[in-house]
Amino acid sequence: MATWKELEVRLERGLAIDKQEMGLAEAERNRWREVLTRLVAIIQSLPERNLALRGSTDTLNKPDNGNFLKEVELMAKFDLVMKQHVGKVESGAGSHTHYLGKIIQNELIDSISTKILEKIVEEIKTSKYFSIILDCTPDLSHKEQLYVIVRIVSLEGSPQVKEHFMGFLVAEESTGESLSSLILKRLEELNIPSDDCRGQSYDNGATMKGKNKGVQARLLQLNSRAFFVPCGAHTP
Repeated sequence: MATWKELEVRLERGLAIDKQEMGLAEAERNRWREVLTRLVAIIQSLPERNLALRGSTDTLNKPDNGNFLKEVELMAKFDLVMKQHVGKVESGAGSHTHYLGKIIQNELIDSISTKILEKIVEEIKTSKYFSIILDCTPDLSHKEQLYVIVRIVSLEGSPQVKEHFMGFLVAEESTGESLSSLILKRLEELNIPSDDCRGQSYDNGATMKGKNKGVQARLLQLNSRAFFVPCGAHTP
């Protein structure tokens, strides 16, 4: 009992035998937090200017290593945290974990994307009513990609119309039934009530605007207030 009470007192006062090791672990944790904060800032900056992240190689100080690593190299010239990190990578210290490769880039992009999507969904729910804009386009692998845009009147500050890109959905079939099921499933996943939809806008294709079996007809059967308006970009 005396030994247990002595350990309890030492833990409360931070005098345990592993105090130094815990201090080193906390310092290392803070260092990685600082490094990741800078890498996230770089990843946010490049897409804002429509710049690709990666080049032909994933190695520092190579002429064709892409914009992401070039930004890391530039920041290392003026920022002490990044300078120390790049120095460790170049010297081979902790070479197995450096967070500069394509895998961590994709993971950070996914994390940022998730947070942005959560914010967009929150704004849509605050606005309550919305319209959807859909269209399909094939990608390089010849798979049909259905892009989804949600149009709202934002109530933050002065009211303003906003259009939010909600991502691409792979369309296995280009039929009205398949596409309408795809968008309804996506709205359900995002917990956005389809009953609050007040407008649809598609191209002039029969699959999309068809009055009998098109997407607009199928959504109107479920929600009679989701009025269809032809897309101006596809209407002569």
